[in-house]
Amino acid sequence: MKFKVYITFFALISFAILTMSHSGGRAGSRGQGGTLAPGDGQFCGQCHSGGSFGSSIDLKLFEQGTTNEVNSYVPGTTYDVEVIISTSTTPAGYGFQALALNSNNTSINTWANNTTANTQIATINNGRQYFEQSADITSGNTFNAEWTAPAANTGNVTFYLAGNSVNSSGSTSGDQASSKDITFTEMAVSTSGLENLGISLDIFPNPTVENLTLSLNSDEAKDLTINIYNQNGQNIFSENVMAQNGQNRFNFDVAAYATGVYFLEITDGRFKTAKRFLKN
Repeated sequence: MKFKVYITFFALISFAILTMSHSGGRAGSRGQGGTLAPGDGQFCGQCHSGGSFGSSIDLKLFEQGTTNEVNSYVPGTTYDVEVIISTSTTPAGYGFQALALNSNNTSINTWANNTTANTQIATINNGRQYFEQSADITSGNTFNAEWTAPAANTGNVTFYLAGNSVNSSGSTSGDQASSKDITFTEMAVSTSGLENLGISLDIFPNPTVENLTLSLNSDEAKDLTINIYNQNGQNIFSENVMAQNGQNRFNFDVAAYATGVYFLEITDGRFKTAKRFLKN
């Protein structure tokens, strides 16, 4: 009889340990994901419930070293990442996970340089990499790291987020979990080298405030189209030009453009290339 009591006691203890809040981060401490991403484990909100903090979670990408937020990515470019948990009332602490997947649900494992205290980058056995808390986060609701976009032709990348606003009672009751997924499209910067167009080029000043000059050297006279795209991939300017053999200059008035990142594309209808510029 005592033997059965001991088994029941240890079973209850084990269950309690498994269902307690993972202050060390679920990926780092248990090797599991807790977002609502396809193929992830149990969502943290299935245990953490009952709280009323008005909690929500979001993620933003910024051009590195700036406050210029982007809604699409340039392949191979490194971005500053902010994960933010917003609440209407202040909890005792926070927890979170962020995961980036391509359209095939393969993890984009390029997280780096997490600068917020008590955070970590953890990779679990199935190869997925998470940005998450490494210990109790009791101050600040914004968590920062870097993430590098994948190679060209990867397509859409979706970030899956799970956030937890906790009362630090030592159990999962009285907490409030939130989730979100955000998709970033790939910015097609170039599909061919400059050698295919037979040109060399430069744009200046970069960054610019009012005017932008394209200096283009062509190996022969040719018809070209110049397009300008904003950071969302929208074509906001298009002009057909005749480039003469040798040096050419084309000027653009960008004073009315909003502050942000833009791409100037040159194409002959078959090949194209692009230059990135910043409007201040």
